[in-house]
Amino acid sequence: MDIIVIRHGIALDADKAHGLGLSDEERPLTPEGTRRTRAAAAGLRATLNELAVDDIVTSPLLRAVQTAEILAGYLDDPTIEEADVLAPPVDMAALDEYLHTHFGDRRLVLVGHEPDLATWVSWSLTRRRDRLMAFKKAGAALLEFPGPPDGGTSTLRWLLTARQLRKLG
Repeated sequence: MDIIVIRHGIALDADKAHGLGLSDEERPLTPEGTRRTRAAAAGLRATLNELAVDDIVTSPLLRAVQTAEILAGYLDDPTIEEADVLAPPVDMAALDEYLHTHFGDRRLVLVGHEPDLATWVSWSLTRRRDRLMAFKKAGAALLEFPGPPDGGTSTLRWLLTARQLRKLG
């Protein structure tokens, strides 16, 4: 099973959102964030070549949902599923358990937030909660699991920044 992990695009600054009466959950992508996320999605499409994505699972926070919707348009419109398990703070074991419900999918995309995504990737590689990396906005990684997603069982196939993805698109 392959899992592509991607951080949401550039969102409205938290202080500006608060000044507009928006909660953290309601912060949208900025116009620049939308543009850059589209460009990164084109690069992800090019990176995956003809490999299909079965589903996109996203945090329910608006900026992640908007990122997932952009990705879907570039990945042949797979189903988008909102999952509270991806809302901060993420419990690593709970996310693994949730992902077991998707076992059998060949390729899944997770859209979420930092530092949780980097912690889950590290968990998936080592079964430790030490963060080995960080995701820039709209950056992505591909993890390959030999069976159901469990901590310490994945192999990192690639890790790309949004800038690298944009150049590939």
